[in-house]
Amino acid sequence: MKIGNRIIQNRNIEVNTPDHFEAKYKGLHIYVSSDHGHGKAAHAHLTRYWMEVWNCENGICDCQTWEDCRDINEAIYKAMEGACLL
Repeated sequence: MKIGNRIIQNRNIEVNTPDHFEAKYKGLHIYVSSDHGHGKAAHAHLTRYWMEVWNCENGICDCQTWEDCRDINEAIYKAMEGACLL
């Protein structure tokens, strides 16, 4: 799967649906989901996604936020951008 100019190998992707994404990339765990308790998006054509990126070894969180996005691919991009992976 290509996000921005980065490639996440299919073997590292645990879940990939329109509402939920989990994968490991460069020792980090990326979690993006629209199933959360952070309200609805500001505009009807957007979906609010919860995004977390944390280090698998020591548990340090690099990104933890919500964002209104068009689709999950944009949300994954923003999560990776927030963790300085892009």
